[in-house]
Amino acid sequence: MEDLTERILSHPLLSFALALLCILLLFAVLKGLMKLIISSLVLVAIYLGYVSFLQDDYPLPEIDEDVIERWNEWIEPYRTIDLNVTLPDFNQTIEDNSPRQVE
Repeated sequence: MEDLTERILSHPLLSFALALLCILLLFAVLKGLMKLIISSLVLVAIYLGYVSFLQDDYPLPEIDEDVIERWNEWIEPYRTIDLNVTLPDFNQTIEDNSPRQVE
């Protein structure tokens, strides 16, 4: 691994190309993150605008605590079950000791 690093660092053109590739990759990642952050901020601004300006005309629905409590009571027996599901492994070796024919 050190030999490969030395060979790359000894060629200035290759080092420059790798540095440029790293910069472009970093730029692409930051560009994607900025899009995500900007879209999240727009959605938060729309929600806050709805809450502050339209709350009187179109109020958010009230949450009925009794319905949630009934759902929790109904789900509780199933929530405590430990399913312990394992997926079959199809890469297991065959346990029989019979000779196999190779074609």
